[in-house]
Amino acid sequence: MSLRIITLWLVLFSYSILYAQNFDLAGSDEGIYLSSEGREWIWAWKEGEVKKILPLPYGTFFLTTAGIVFSADLSQFEIRNEGLTKKVVKYYRNGEKSFSNLVQDLKDLEADPFNPSNLISCSKDGVFVTTNAGGEWRFLANPSFVPGIKSVAIFSKPDLQILIGHPFKGMYRKNISKGLAWERLNKGLLEGSSGDYEEISDITAQNHNRELSLYAANNFTPIIYQYSPGDNKWMTVLKLNSNFNMIEGLFFKEGKFYFSTLDGLTRWDTKANLSESFDISRIKSKIEGKFNCKINALCSVRNGQEEFNSRGLWMASPAPVKKYYETAAGKRGIYVSAAAVKNKKRLEGVLDLMSDCGLNSMVIDMKDDWGNLRFKPKSDLLKKISRAAGIIDLEQFTPSMKEKNIYLIARLVLFQDRVLYDYNQHQFAVKDRSGRRPWQGIKKNKDKTTGPILEYWVDPFCEKAWEYNVEIAKELIQRGFDEIQFDYVRFPTDGENLGEAYYGYKDQGMDKESAIMSFLIYARENINAPISIDIYGANGWWRTGARTGQDVELFRHYVDAICPMFYPSHFAPEFLNFEPASERTYRIYHTGSLRNFYIGKKSVVIRPYIQAFNLHTAYDRKYYGAQYLANEVKGVEDSIDLGYTFWNMGVKYQLLRQIYSGKGK
Repeated sequence: MSLRIITLWLVLFSYSILYAQNFDLAGSDEGIYLSSEGREWIWAWKEGEVKKILPLPYGTFFLTTAGIVFSADLSQFEIRNEGLTKKVVKYYRNGEKSFSNLVQDLKDLEADPFNPSNLISCSKDGVFVTTNAGGEWRFLANPSFVPGIKSVAIFSKPDLQILIGHPFKGMYRKNISKGLAWERLNKGLLEGSSGDYEEISDITAQNHNRELSLYAANNFTPIIYQYSPGDNKWMTVLKLNSNFNMIEGLFFKEGKFYFSTLDGLTRWDTKANLSESFDISRIKSKIEGKFNCKINALCSVRNGQEEFNSRGLWMASPAPVKKYYETAAGKRGIYVSAAAVKNKKRLEGVLDLMSDCGLNSMVIDMKDDWGNLRFKPKSDLLKKISRAAGIIDLEQFTPSMKEKNIYLIARLVLFQDRVLYDYNQHQFAVKDRSGRRPWQGIKKNKDKTTGPILEYWVDPFCEKAWEYNVEIAKELIQRGFDEIQFDYVRFPTDGENLGEAYYGYKDQGMDKESAIMSFLIYARENINAPISIDIYGANGWWRTGARTGQDVELFRHYVDAICPMFYPSHFAPEFLNFEPASERTYRIYHTGSLRNFYIGKKSVVIRPYIQAFNLHTAYDRKYYGAQYLANEVKGVEDSIDLGYTFWNMGVKYQLLRQIYSGKGK
């Protein structure tokens, strides 16, 4: 007998001893906790957040923020990240750069029920497959070309195949053994009003007496499906009685489903058609109380078999407490241009309106869409670079607002900045392909250039641009503002010549997402106040950073409030436009606020911008008015009710008095 066979036999024997025991595992926001044979819970691994636990016959895998972690005996742990995509993050401290390689955020981890050496994981951009128990991962690009993969499955019956679930493209299947192209597998799945599909939150492949069974679940409109191979169709087996809910951690055993929802862990008996709460509060509270952590996943193994396995337990837990969360919550206000603030009569009218309507916050452009500062800076760095226009006297203005208990939010347009773009012969500008001339987007009509796009972009990779903008933020906080709100926290998205944009400050290994991550880390380390960001409504509705890189799941780690622009006029005309059509604005803000809140894992304040302007789309022409706005506000208040801000570029808010009649003074 060869040494390799003897070694393998000894390893398998040790595994069989381990898995003959009874043990429980918990994955928290800090690490892994273990209870063996009913003993006290102990800390086992503490190097990152644990999202999922995957026990297999030869050991246990963990999906973590550090990547894929494996343990054969639950005492020794190893990282199995070879082949996984890394993000090169830049840190800028005391004028010096340093870098670290972080594993890209992984969303799911599943094993082949017929051959547990085959595993699959995914980031939002693609999937990772291994056939040697995580020894090496092979990357397969996202077939939809739209970021946002949420769930995966793998099985080898009869061929090695994989499934991926997307936030709005549905399901894709690929036969790896035969090298076939990706195919859609959406028949029977819930479709939205605009031809999209509801988010596929989870997929599980089961070995039932050596036959394959596939199950999947939706988030937000909570449904569980079973795949019918004969019909090549997904069949609904359970629809939760809820207009809005989530299903995570789908686990199936002996005719029973276990899954996490907003209400907690649920068990559904398919034979008895009976749904009941599966109470794990005692276990969960015992661990959290002892170790001061938040539990995300629980797994129980008895005699080598999983009794239950759950993830997504954060959904039914209290929101995590962040330093500035309470400060940023509960703010209801309006956007006010710097010009209106400078005009005494207009400002008095705004303040009267706010008082009458019971509003308590004001968003003001302090660095506008052209890069002009709306105050006279004191900082030497700002004096050297900036240009001030339409200056607000902060020494007079901010104390007067404090006397009225108005929460002041300074809006800073970030990487679209004509002043910084022009500075020192375009030193910090995005360049063209030559790397010498500044880049600007152009418009074309039938291959003929019709003119430039009047946007001027600074290189988001440039740490000097970070330093300049954060210096503005720091001075504004020192001079009386309560919160910094970054807008245009993204790369350029418009122009027929986007492919010619060159980013000269891009460090090796970095991409657009890591540039935004790096800036936000720098901002969070240097701004001692709440930070909020503005995002497109679509990026708050769907789990994707498409086009702009505005990824809520990423941003939530660095900011205190996210302000999605759920403007009804910016969605497709048919989006949620069913009867009664007049309530469309309510539906968009109600569901959008909930979706954004839970995509952000309840860890940030969601404070939507309310459309208080008429864009003269077909819907706006028919319905825009006081009720249009009232429905938007009610949608927010009936959902998460953490605040909102009205937006009208011209500061024309006459309709608000009709909405708030009797709510102010």
